[in-house]
Parts: sequence; C-alpha cells; structure tokens
Amino acid sequence: MKKSDSEIHEKTASWGILQSEWLKKCGRLLLLLLYRFVIGWVFFQLLAMIVAGIFLLGVLLFHPIIFVQTIVITEKLNHASLDLWHILKLCLWHYGIIAGFIFMAECTLSKSIRQVQRLSKKFGAQDFSSRP
Repeated sequence: MKKSDSEIHEKTASWGILQSEWLKKCGRLLLLLLYRFVIGWVFFQLLAMIVAGIFLLGVLLFHPIIFVQTIVITEKLNHASLDLWHILKLCLWHYGIIAGFIFMAECTLSKSIRQVQRLSKKFGAQDFSSRP
C-alpha cells in the first residue's frame, strides 16, 4: 500500500514547522509589508518623475535659452547629463527606498490604530494601568 504525501510529511518535524499557523501568519505579514513598501516606492518614483518633468517643462517654456546654451556646449552637456544622472539615481534608489519604508510604516501604523479604535468600540475601553 502506497502512502500519501501528507502521511509521509506528517511524520517529519520540518514539515510540521512549515505547516504551522505561526509561520503562515508571519509569511502573510511579510508579504503585506513588502506590498506596502513597493506601493510607497512606486508612488515616490512617479512623484519624482512628475516633478522632474514639470521642472524641465518650466525651463523649456520660460528659460529656453539656458537649455539651448547647455546643449550647444558639449562639455557642459556632458557635465549636465552626469549631474542629472546622479540626481536621478539618488532620487530613484536612495530616496525611493526611504520613502517606501516611510509609507510602509505609516500605513501599518494607521491601520493598527484604526483596528485598536474599532476593537475598543466593540469591547469597550479598558484601563490596563490598574493591572498588577
């Protein structure tokens, strides 16, 4: 008689750990935090690109001579493109990661505050300071 996979895995200790409810909850929490981090990071990237585009559009509309002079002089063009690349890289990676973590922390904190308020309304506010 052939044993099923569940019968074989039930006897191993590692399979029990992998199937534990605690590990599933931790995995869901980590995925939720990763999801919130990615949302914050992407939102910051879009915001940085929109602001950079608006600044470039403003320079092209109101001071086109500065932009044309920069393009005409190749040495300045190389210098300006390197500066722009460093600023863009800094905004995309370093500040984006910081913004992702801030968004993740703020979203998690606000959701937990709402849940505490909802539970305190449901069960009534309890004073835990009088407990021994």
